[in-house]
Amino acid sequence: MNTFDLLETKRKHVKKYTNKIPDKKIIENALWKAWKTSPSKNNAMAYQVLVWGPDKQFEKQAIHKLCVKNHIAAEKRAVKNGLATLTQKGELNPYYEHIKFNPYLFTIHSRVATPNRWYKSKTKEGHFYDQAHESLIEKIVDSVAVEVGIFGSNLTQYLLEEGLDMSYNSCFKRDVKSWHNVGLVNIKTRPILMMTCGYGYRYRRQDLKRENKTDWDLKPEIDDVVKWI
Repeated sequence: MNTFDLLETKRKHVKKYTNKIPDKKIIENALWKAWKTSPSKNNAMAYQVLVWGPDKQFEKQAIHKLCVKNHIAAEKRAVKNGLATLTQKGELNPYYEHIKFNPYLFTIHSRVATPNRWYKSKTKEGHFYDQAHESLIEKIVDSVAVEVGIFGSNLTQYLLEEGLDMSYNSCFKRDVKSWHNVGLVNIKTRPILMMTCGYGYRYRRQDLKRENKTDWDLKPEIDDVVKWI
């Protein structure tokens, strides 16, 4: 199956995973391929992928809380700022459940990088290696997030090739203190992206089909997104 068909037909948001746990070697191999094929400015890869395996249920529940808290806070903030008129009154989004119940959860965080031999030599000539400074993590997060997106996209393809399903999430508390407050004291830097993987049991599109709303939730037309100059 070519890349287009793989992504078009196999990639879908998972609502629930089965209890079947993928072989750890499959996960390790997909992560290695994503690491190997993902480009990075200055070859820094100023991010770290934390893998929360099948035995990390407490931690996954805590991370799920961070998603729910962020969602509720965003709604309240929108009302307060006059950008919305009401909230969902704390109603839980069922499509965050994959963060709590999954075989493998990946959270990707900023990382202070060390220059390789080439860039160490270039810094002596005046090149500034900004990824090496913890104080600049927030300043460079936009460019690092682009790299994380590329890594996530590559990882997606390699997981799909192995017959696994995966889902993304970007709704969660970014500040490290919030992670510490739910017991995740080992987190040292801000998170950028979350992904889960396993064998899907129920998908979001199935819910839309059941409600006869498959054409309610479509991406914009290509002309709205791609403009030739």
